[in-house]
Amino acid sequence: MISTERELHALSPRATPRWAQIARRLARATRAAWRLRELRHLTRPEQSIEEIVDAVFTFSGGFFVPLQIKSEVVAFLRMVEQARPKAVIEIGTARGGTLFLLSRVAAPDATIISVDLPGGPWGGGYSYARVPFYRAFRWASQKFHFVRADSHQIRSLDRVRKLLPDGQCDLCLIDGDHSYEGAKQDFAMYGSLVRSAGLVAFHDIVKHAARYRAGVDRLWAELKLAHRHVELVEDWGQGSCGIGVVIRD
Repeated sequence: MISTERELHALSPRATPRWAQIARRLARATRAAWRLRELRHLTRPEQSIEEIVDAVFTFSGGFFVPLQIKSEVVAFLRMVEQARPKAVIEIGTARGGTLFLLSRVAAPDATIISVDLPGGPWGGGYSYARVPFYRAFRWASQKFHFVRADSHQIRSLDRVRKLLPDGQCDLCLIDGDHSYEGAKQDFAMYGSLVRSAGLVAFHDIVKHAARYRAGVDRLWAELKLAHRHVELVEDWGQGSCGIGVVIRD
């Protein structure tokens, strides 16, 4: 668990009254709201990708911090920027940092869709209270949509398809259900929406400790044998993270 997460939960529910926990969260959200303009003004090419990534990682005590390794996400964003996607799907949004970063390398008129399961076991999902923050990420004429539902439900897929301008996307980032079966199902369902030469990216392709019961590494080992791909991994022994990108034929 990363340090910012430890800081957020430094005081246990038993030691802290419920009202104090709520007050602390409201105070953090208020500070983030006041400073949000600082992030909204960060755009390419005015700022480098490294500068934008650093800003998100440090913004307001980790309010939007991505669950990523900096070197990996920087390399991924450079790859995405070359494609300049006009339609993006992110499955698994959590704190929203990666969603913000994707918006900065997507086309200025891109449609960006977040699919996230409230209370999900792999990140907990985000509350309705965070939606206005995430909606404020958009710049130029981008359009954001939020599907707070189980990505594995057919009605979720149907909703996402209808939100895409032509029923297809240029980039799909799969970072939701980290089980082998769950990630495989997301690939089968949402990978079908990715147009030829588009990108399907997976987060957490590095093998995790057994206690996490993650299986994305196993799925990735199968997919890379059958598809053109790129691997963005700082250290294969790091125990988490790593980004794998499938290039659709």
